[in-house]
Amino acid sequence: MSVYVISDLHGCLEEFRAMLDKIQFSDYDELYIAGDVCDRGRYPIELLRLIMAHKNMHLIFGNHDVWLARYAEDLIEGKRNPGHLRLLGGDFLNWVHWNGGLVTIDQFLDSEFTVCYDILEYLADPQYYKELQVGGRKFLIVHSGLGERWKLGLPVCEYSESELIWPHIGINDNPYRDVTMIVGHMPTFLYGKQYEGKIIHGRNLLHIDCGCVFGRSLSCVRLDDMQEFYVSSTYPYLE
Repeated sequence: MSVYVISDLHGCLEEFRAMLDKIQFSDYDELYIAGDVCDRGRYPIELLRLIMAHKNMHLIFGNHDVWLARYAEDLIEGKRNPGHLRLLGGDFLNWVHWNGGLVTIDQFLDSEFTVCYDILEYLADPQYYKELQVGGRKFLIVHSGLGERWKLGLPVCEYSESELIWPHIGINDNPYRDVTMIVGHMPTFLYGKQYEGKIIHGRNLLHIDCGCVFGRSLSCVRLDDMQEFYVSSTYPYLE
């Protein structure tokens, strides 16, 4: 059995399947997804359903997953009464127009009601971080880091949802000396051209969102031996 971590799939179903083939993922392995299955990419709902169908794939919520969870019930109501969605406020419109939510919403509305309710139930029990010990080494998986209070070294359970899904953290912003933190959220190329399509190794901190949906690559880490795996993106390269 091996334990893997991946992040920021953003509807990149083809690359995800290619990664599963590359790592030879089996029913005996475990995969943790450090947030953001939804939005931006081509197949967010099909990708989410694939993850839901595997008990050994575990979603750690990111900000885009929170948006879908927040509005899933409204979207179901919108299938019955399309005018309902026009009543939703600025946060919903921000998700739709500025954060890639439109493709997720369209595919959700096109799904059968049974599928929609299955997704609603799946997202009703969110997990915002995961602490693991693999091969005697401690890990903390969280979507975006620990917010501005990271220097305080607080237990992760004392951080708010917002602090775990939204901040853009620095390369070395890990307060725990004996824990390797693994984060996504901010594509590594935004930290500098030298990090294009590659995992960044900070101080006990791995940044693994390699910008697949932005045309770079999808990355995955096997925690047993820290081996890295990469799949090239099929999306247009965006500056």
